[in-house]
Parts: sequence; structure tokens; C-alpha cells
Amino acid sequence: MRTLSALVILALLSTPAGAAKPTGLDRPSAEPEVFTLDHPIKRAQELLKQLDFYKGKIDGLRTPALDNAISAYQRLYNLPQSSTISEEFLAHLENIGRVRVLIGRLNMVRKQKQDSARQALLSDPRTRQLLEQKNREVADPTRDVSECFSQPSARCLLKEAVESSRAVYEDDLRDWALGEILAAQVASGLSTEAMETAGRIKDSRLIIAALTNIAKTHAKEGQIPEALSGLNLIPLAHRRLSVLLDVAETYKDAGNHEALSALISRILAGAQSVEDLEERLSLQLKAAELVASTDNQRALQLLRDATATIEKDLSDQPKLSLLRQTATTLAKAGHPNQALEAMGKLPNDDTRIPILMAAARAFLEQRKFKDAQSVIERILSARYRSIILCDLANQYWHTGERTRALQTLEEALNLSNDIKLPFAQNYAYAQITATLSSIVAESGDLVVAKQAYQTLGKISDDRLKARAFWRLNTIARQHGLQLSENDLDGETDQAMAEIKSQFSKAWILGDLAESHFNNGETEQAQKALKLGLQTVRDLKNPWARSRALAKFGVVLHRLD
Repeated sequence: MRTLSALVILALLSTPAGAAKPTGLDRPSAEPEVFTLDHPIKRAQELLKQLDFYKGKIDGLRTPALDNAISAYQRLYNLPQSSTISEEFLAHLENIGRVRVLIGRLNMVRKQKQDSARQALLSDPRTRQLLEQKNREVADPTRDVSECFSQPSARCLLKEAVESSRAVYEDDLRDWALGEILAAQVASGLSTEAMETAGRIKDSRLIIAALTNIAKTHAKEGQIPEALSGLNLIPLAHRRLSVLLDVAETYKDAGNHEALSALISRILAGAQSVEDLEERLSLQLKAAELVASTDNQRALQLLRDATATIEKDLSDQPKLSLLRQTATTLAKAGHPNQALEAMGKLPNDDTRIPILMAAARAFLEQRKFKDAQSVIERILSARYRSIILCDLANQYWHTGERTRALQTLEEALNLSNDIKLPFAQNYAYAQITATLSSIVAESGDLVVAKQAYQTLGKISDDRLKARAFWRLNTIARQHGLQLSENDLDGETDQAMAEIKSQFSKAWILGDLAESHFNNGETEQAQKALKLGLQTVRDLKNPWARSRALAKFGVVLHRLD
């Protein structure tokens, strides 16, 4: 404000005695004053013109047109209505201008990628039809969904998901929902319908992503021939290779080492044709992590080769990002010491935390508790340290060191009490509660169950609290445990009812239903499914409704 004050004083001193004393910073006088080029009025004119609020001349004159532009800008950005051009107002204009420039650049890059994706799709007759002009679809407001919700099936829920997506006005949001719907259709065995859904997507980039998701979903469902067949429709090499990585993951989980090794060789050979060096190196790192389970030396060599290329051929920011990925991959591949050594090449800041977490977990898997504890002590952030301590406690419990396990969880709880960010603190409490609940699930220990109940009471986030109550209540019922004088069933129902977002509530219930199904807890899975479908039916937002329906379509398919 000192600059503005000096200008006002200068204007006052230059005004003849007895004459009006216009400052030029308030509403216009009868005779506008001309100012120097660096005057705030001219700067405001320039910035407002760049933002399409002001159409007049850049002349440093305070005019009604400028005042109207200022007022319109203030209304749009919810600023106090004021005629004063302050330094704060100019700073706001400059910040908005920078944001506009950034958005413009992002839109340009987006357009370039859309054009590139479009050309890739046009190059193949099989995908060209997906680019045909799409008329805007309109949802049928008269449709009767009662039968689908009274006797639900995966097919009818997914059909209703598509219908709901038609009511989503924004193209980006609708394409997002359609991408999730088609993945659900594939997972539910509706591949033909999934291709029809892909044809509804407008953004050419997302069409390619949809084709990729179809193949990746086949891979994750163990449908390897279908996944490999789907590769032929994906026009971009790095996306085809990402599908093969998912197929490799399936081979790894199935213990098919011979097929895994052959596929990794195919992926590495294919990666050489990927033009973008960062994408190529990222693929190599993921391949190294997968092959580590069967051929440790090969994985190490792949990581060494990738590191040498990163250090030689990449500039600072991409280099640091991929070096972090390399160090984390070393830890995940079972080489925590090498990971810590690689971390030494990185700045000593919070970006090291994922590497330290991965290294600690690798030591825990190897039952090297002292080494793990040493790494954990290097994690200074309370929010992350408390979470990794849960992993340490879990390992202590499974090796019979139960006292140390509970002491470690107490340490995690004390750390969590010092976390400043509310959600981070709630998340830490939830992780501690989940660890205690897992111990109770295995042991039926009433003392530990009461500790879990007490820790749960610290959670204030409605979504995390509801999840924790549901899980602990399920475990308590299985073991016949009475945790307090309160009705735990009632508390669980109340926690679920208190979730503010009905979409979040539906999503959580879908997760719970699937988790119960995977654990063989059929009764609880059916309960979560029923409550979830009731919630989905009442959703009004078509974007949220279509996504939730897609999720429950998959859950119901797996339950059936």
C-alpha cells in the first residue's frame, strides 16, 4: 500500500489550491487524470483486458468502462465490491491471469493428445467406427427401475448405470462414468455391451483408455485369451504393454513362472519401440518388480540398466521421479539395502518417505525386525510412521511377540495424537483400529477388541468411522464378544447413517460387500449389498448414481 499512498500524495501536491483533488483510484472525476505507464490503473486495465473483462484502451484513465469491468470481476470471484484498486486486487488479477495461462497450456496439450489419439484410432478400421459422430443421448425419465432393484442382477444394474450416464451433462464426467461402467461390464462377462459402451465415449483419449481397460479387466479376471485378443484393438504401444504387465501379474499370482518369464521378455522387447523415454523406463521398472519373484538377478540387472539410462539421458525433474521409482522398486523386489543406497542420490526431503516405507516393509517380510525398526526411525513424519508401525505390530503378533505388538500399536497411537492434519490423523486412527481388529479376528482376544473399540472412538471422519465400526462389529459378532454396555449393532447402523455423502456411503457398502464375499462371510456380504442398493436407488446425482450402479453390478456378479 505504500506505493499507492505515495501516488495519492503526489496527486494532492500537484493539484492547484482550491481545485478538486482527484486521486484517480476512486470513481472517475469529470476530468480524468493521465498517469505514468506503471500506474496501478493502467496495470488493472492491462490485466482486466487479458481476462476479457475490459474492452477499452490501455491509457491509465479511470473511466466508467473500467469501473464496470472491476465490478464484474469482483462479482465473479466473490470479492468485496470496492472502487479502490489496491495491491491486493492487482495481485488477485495477476494470480488469475497465471491460472488462465496455465489452463490454456493444459488445454493445448490436451487438444494435441486428443488429436494424436484420434489419428491412432482412425488408422485401424476396427476402431474407426468408435469415432463416429455421437448424438447426445437422453435418459428416459419414465423408466421403471423397481423390478431391477427388487430382483437385482448384474445385467439390469449395469443397464441402469448406462441409462443414468445419459443424464450426465458434462462430457468429461460422462466419459469418466462410462469408463467405469465398461470395466464393470467386462468383469461381469458382458464384453459385447462393454464395446457398445466404449462407442458412447466422446474423448478419443478416453476411448483408447476404455479399450485398454477392457483388456486389463480381462487380465485381472484371469481371462488371459480375451485379454491378449483385446490387445489388437489398442493402437498405442505403451498401453498394449501395460495390459501385458497385468497378464504377467496374473501369471505371477498363479505361480506360472515359465509363462511369466517369457512374457517379461516380450514386454521388454516391446518397450524398445516406445518412443517416450520416461514411459519406456517406467515399463522396465514394473517388469523388473514382477520378475523379481522368479529371477532375482535378472530383476537387479534390469534395475541397474534402468538407473544408468535415467542418470545419463534424463533431465532433473524426470530423473528424480524415476530414481525414486527405481529405489521403491528395489525395495518391493526384496532389496531394501540397495533401495536405501539408491535413495542416497535423492534430495533429503519428504519424497524419501515412500522409499523408506517400502524398505521397512521389505525388511518386515524378511523378518529382519531390527533393520525394519532402524528404517522406521528415519521416518520423521508422525502420520507415516504411525502407519508403518501398524505393519511392524502385525508382524510381531504373527511371530508370537504379542506384548511387543501391542506396545508398538500404543506407540503408533501416541504418534497419531500429534498429527495436525485432521484427515491424516483420522486415517492413522483407522489404521490402528484395523490392525487391532485383525488381531481380534484371529485371536478372539476381548482385551484387544476393547482397545480397538476405544481407538475407534477417536475417529471423527464419518466414512472412516463407519468402515471401522462395521468391521469391528462383524468380528465381535463372530467371536461373541461384548465390547461395551452400548449396542454395537446400533452404533454401527448409526455410524453408517451419519455418512454425509450418500455416494460415499454406497461406495463403502460396495467395498464391504465385496470384502465379506472374499472372506467367505456371505451373510454380511448380503447385508451390505442390500443396504448399498437401497442407498444407490435414492441417489439423485446421475454421475454418482451411474458409477455406484457399475460398482454394485460387479459385486452382485461375484456374489451370484
